[in-house]
Amino acid sequence: MKNIKLLSLLFLAFVGFMACDQEDDLVFTAQEPVEGIIFSNTFLEEYVLTAAASSNLGERFTWQDADFGVPTNVSYDLENSVLGDFSDATVVGTTDGNELAVTIGQMLDFAEAAGLDNDPNTEALNTGKLYFRVKAIVGTEGLPTYSAIQELNIIIPEDVVDNGGPNCPSIWVVGAGAVDAGWNWDSPIEFLCTDDVYKANINLINDAFRFFTTEGDWGTGQNHPFYLNDGYTIDSRLEDAMDGDNNFRFNGTPGEYSLTIDTVNKTITLGGVELGAGNCDSVWVVGAGAVDAGWNWDSPIEFTCTDNVYRANINLINDAFRFFTVEGDWGTGQNHPFYANDGYTIDSRLEDAMDGDNNFRFNGTLGYYLLTVNTVNKTITLGSPGQEAANCDSVWVVGAGAVDAGWNWDSPIEFTCTDGAFSAYINLTNDAFRFFTVEGDWGTGQNHPFYANDGYTIDSRLEDAMDGDNNFNFNGTPGLYYLRIDTVNKTITLQ
Repeated sequence: MKNIKLLSLLFLAFVGFMACDQEDDLVFTAQEPVEGIIFSNTFLEEYVLTAAASSNLGERFTWQDADFGVPTNVSYDLENSVLGDFSDATVVGTTDGNELAVTIGQMLDFAEAAGLDNDPNTEALNTGKLYFRVKAIVGTEGLPTYSAIQELNIIIPEDVVDNGGPNCPSIWVVGAGAVDAGWNWDSPIEFLCTDDVYKANINLINDAFRFFTTEGDWGTGQNHPFYLNDGYTIDSRLEDAMDGDNNFRFNGTPGEYSLTIDTVNKTITLGGVELGAGNCDSVWVVGAGAVDAGWNWDSPIEFTCTDNVYRANINLINDAFRFFTVEGDWGTGQNHPFYANDGYTIDSRLEDAMDGDNNFRFNGTLGYYLLTVNTVNKTITLGSPGQEAANCDSVWVVGAGAVDAGWNWDSPIEFTCTDGAFSAYINLTNDAFRFFTVEGDWGTGQNHPFYANDGYTIDSRLEDAMDGDNNFNFNGTPGLYYLRIDTVNKTITLQ
């Protein structure tokens, strides 16, 4: 990410008119110079423009108020120039606020005016620059003042087919396994088709989904046997769900994949995400409410970005946190009012902390959530607890010390696993308990010596019960704790 701080010295004189009953003389009063208009958003090193993403956000230009020294009405024009010297300036938009958005489609129009092209059969360049600046105007007839010029580096990927893109009809995916779609037609995943090969980046969890040839038409479904019986070789992580509709079911590590259906070679494959996913810079969360991060930069929660949508799994407790656009830089924070004032619809469980920094505060049920910041639709949403968070098998706790469980299998405490770390909130009292790798199986217990002998550093409040099974015994203040078993760093901690 390239942070570009644009500073310019901008001056404006006000003409003051003073009229007297006896005189017609005009008196000119010079005002103090204005403080420079400074862009406050972070610009990308390169902007990749494709026609398929024309409706997506290209860039949201934001800037600080122009300070004219006195209260006054100020309007702002965002201007574009092809030549770069603004002798050909065109107004992109006008506002009395501090931001204006430009879509990828608009940027493509500007690029076309600049002579850029994505046709490999022409000699036109497919890379170049677009130029923008902000003009501030006081009142209805005030003199204009300008920001410095901002250059954007543009890339228009060359078409791989003569007609500039997909040349066969799309298909769509819906289903719980396609977590961004679900079993409805509100947001299906579109698979674009080029030369009879369908491809899309898709966020998968361990659940079922199905392909459809017509958007919105349940009768056009193509399930696992449809492809298997037609001779397709299918990635082993995409199995027959064996449900009523024999849908596909994803059985791999939850996450984002590139899914390709090649109808020529008859293969269905999963790979790493491709261009169009992970194609914008990350943001980070720190704060006490993000319990795995805390108020430091040792372990911030990274929200990766795909087509201007940020998402991450996050372990939330009822406390404050904040987003940051630059890792390690406290000055790049984006708090609750930052989004609320920008028109975002924010999940009611993410409230304004009303502290000194107006951070976010989580007021819901403690646990893992999929948190998504969609800068295109301007929404901040939370998925169901645990959604897409677990990517390794759980363990369970029972015992009198785990007061909500007891020594039975009616209500064991499940510790979900992410990247080799098991964690859960657990209500502890001064008594014994034990971990089990298989729910309901007493023979799979893992007691205190199991971990101690394997070199684990164990919180001193979790001691060897010295009973017949050498269970764990909690010797601290009874209450709700966040218990974490890190099998990578070999630690067992309580918070």
